Amino acid sequence: MPSTLVWGVVLGFAVWAILKLSKTGSREPGLPPGPPTTPILGNMLIFPRSHVHLKFTEWARQYGELYSLKIGGATLVVISSAKMIREVLDKRSSTTSDRPNYHVATRVNSNLDMPWTKYGPVWRNLRRAAHDILMKSACDRHIPIQRAEAIKLAVDLLDRPEGFFTHIVRYSSSVILSVCFGVHCPTFENTFIEEFYNNQRHWDNLLKPGNSPPVDVFPILKYVPERWASWKGECDFVGRAQRKLWQGLMKECVARMKAGKRNDSFMEYIVDRKDKYGLNDEEVGWLGFALVEAGADTTSVYFQFFILMMTAFPEVRKRAQQEIDDVVGPNRLPMLEDFENLPYVNAVVNEVIRFRPITPTAVPHATTTDEQVGQYVIPKGATLFMNVWGVYHDPEYYEDPEVFNPDRFMKTPFGTKPGADDTAFRNDFVFGAGRRICPGMHLANNSIALVVTTLLWTFDFNPAKDPVTGKIIPADPNKISEGIILTPEPYKTDIRPRSQARAEFIRKEFAAARPTFEQFERSSL
Repeated sequence: MPSTLVWGVVLGFAVWAILKLSKTGSREPGLPPGPPTTPILGNMLIFPRSHVHLKFTEWARQYGELYSLKIGGATLVVISSAKMIREVLDKRSSTTSDRPNYHVATRVNSNLDMPWTKYGPVWRNLRRAAHDILMKSACDRHIPIQRAEAIKLAVDLLDRPEGFFTHIVRYSSSVILSVCFGVHCPTFENTFIEEFYNNQRHWDNLLKPGNSPPVDVFPILKYVPERWASWKGECDFVGRAQRKLWQGLMKECVARMKAGKRNDSFMEYIVDRKDKYGLNDEEVGWLGFALVEAGADTTSVYFQFFILMMTAFPEVRKRAQQEIDDVVGPNRLPMLEDFENLPYVNAVVNEVIRFRPITPTAVPHATTTDEQVGQYVIPKGATLFMNVWGVYHDPEYYEDPEVFNPDRFMKTPFGTKPGADDTAFRNDFVFGAGRRICPGMHLANNSIALVVTTLLWTFDFNPAKDPVTGKIIPADPNKISEGIILTPEPYKTDIRPRSQARAEFIRKEFAAARPTFEQFERSSL
């Protein structure tokens, strides 16, 4: 009898396991629709390994503004309309602001890097501190160094225009390091910048879909020995490098504070108030690193795309320059307050963002409870993708969405078709949504306004010519490299000052900005 009972239990368990396994990968009742699944794997075999945003957008046109994917037993929900972003991520932000379980991020930074931190007390403490230092009034105090750095960028382009990619990287790195840690980087040949961007390349490679195994779908993969799992060594390398970078920055900051040489950087403020925010030293360091990581990479990529568009579409550049000339004139540089009086330049800025959103699928969210959205149920623990590319390239709302056309923003505030219902639209979806929206948007917007107007006032950007044949080398906006962010592939452009007088004026302004830089140059970085 006991033997019969044992075999009965074994048989029952086997039947249960088979039934459960047969349902794995299937779309549960109530989920939004999506591509057909296969047993166990779900949509894993058709999940894109590259150009994820394009496949997500293709599926959105087929399955709708809210659709689902199954990766094994995990559920992914893709949000591809402004209305659904507002409904799911903004209105329900208290339950849709978690991050998915992501073993790679946990291994790299123990989930203390704020963009990847799970929703909970640690994230709330980090977010509250970031909000306080990055609110508009706090960012406005740093406009002088941002303006000075924009002038320095222009001087770098005068001296060595062919190095514009590295000049842009130096600019964005130096701005965020000055503002956050009080450290100015006068040249690209800087140990910190080189180490930071080398690390970012490794980190970005880890984050690309398909570059690490689906550990979060099949947790048993965590236990594969490192000699058979090269991704583990890569995670550890990136984690050590990131920790070394922020530890060096914090050491400089604290030493300067002790020496009585403060320069009003953000991290000075946080160090003084870490107990108020409930942060320990490690969390403070990771917060600072997260701000540098977000500010340096995305800002530099925006300007790379901006110069590419000004090169590829000279008629747009000339019209923007004419507007600046009409408002500002030739005898002074544009100021931040001029930006609101430059509607076409604003339209250009917004069209670059729409046409080539830097984070086309954003950083995924996750749900902490079941959420009923219309006729569908998004289950607890589902991963939520915000398909920014799909929103900004939707032909229902945008006329010829694959065409670069700033004029669309002269007709409607969000560039949408006249008469379209754009009540849920924003021009800042690239900064995210809900409680996870990027707290650094004010700092980024100030940088964009100052650099765009300064460069357009100073320079012409034209397609480069082959030095041997003399033929024009077209600047192609469609050549894009991708990771978790989109970047233009290296391209050539002919950058020249609009006049000798403007070049001389920029150099005089740079000399006058010298005192602004001095307070940020007491560093050994």
